[in-house]
Amino acid sequence: MRLRPALACAVLLVPALSPAVLAQVPDRFKNLQVFARDISQAELVGTMRNWTGEVGLRCHQCHEGPENLQGMDFASDAKPTKRAAREMIRMVMRINKETLAALPPGETNRSTVSCYTCHRGLSKPPARLHDELVKAGLSGGAAAARARLDALQKEHGEAGRYDFRPASLWMAGRRLAAQGHADDGIALVRLAIERQPDASAYVALGQLLLAKGDRKAAADNFRQALALDPDRLEAQRGLKESEAQPSPSPR
Repeated sequence: MRLRPALACAVLLVPALSPAVLAQVPDRFKNLQVFARDISQAELVGTMRNWTGEVGLRCHQCHEGPENLQGMDFASDAKPTKRAAREMIRMVMRINKETLAALPPGETNRSTVSCYTCHRGLSKPPARLHDELVKAGLSGGAAAARARLDALQKEHGEAGRYDFRPASLWMAGRRLAAQGHADDGIALVRLAIERQPDASAYVALGQLLLAKGDRKAAADNFRQALALDPDRLEAQRGLKESEAQPSPSPR
């Protein structure tokens, strides 16, 4: 299998290695399994530099040798991280070459995937934000979920690693409510609305309040959703159900 990423352009975008470090990289390479065997030193090094940035790792964390690359055995497959990286590279290649090609044609060309698509510059791909919030909420309630949200936003807010839009909050709220934490779920959905009024969040809050039996508050939220999106079917159905007279209990 050959890999000749027209990462020639990417090579130009990465900083050049220092002469001392570049001296540790051989002119000819052994044990190439995904790269083209005639790949140049500049192209291989540039590609590897891009990958290290995309997954937040350094050379010595996959290759056998010290951090300064002195005496590095680049051909060795001793480290599990290198073997895993090779399989991940093959996966990316299959997605781009086979999976995307098998999809029906769209109106525009589909973007290819890369290591960064999942890793976002971290060695371990970040979890979905609503997974993080649900995990925190199950252990410490809405306050813990909000604290986790604030911590992640402070650390990663500008990096594009998490989706901080309202959907992550109201999805987490619905999931918490479904697992028996209705009040914590409602609090998270209210936080989503507080941060940015959104028809989907109002629908979610209306549904949670309706499930708790608070028809009036549920109806108010469905009306808010319809004010933002008059054609929203879930809001129309929810409002109708909220305003319907409950059936009398059997004697």
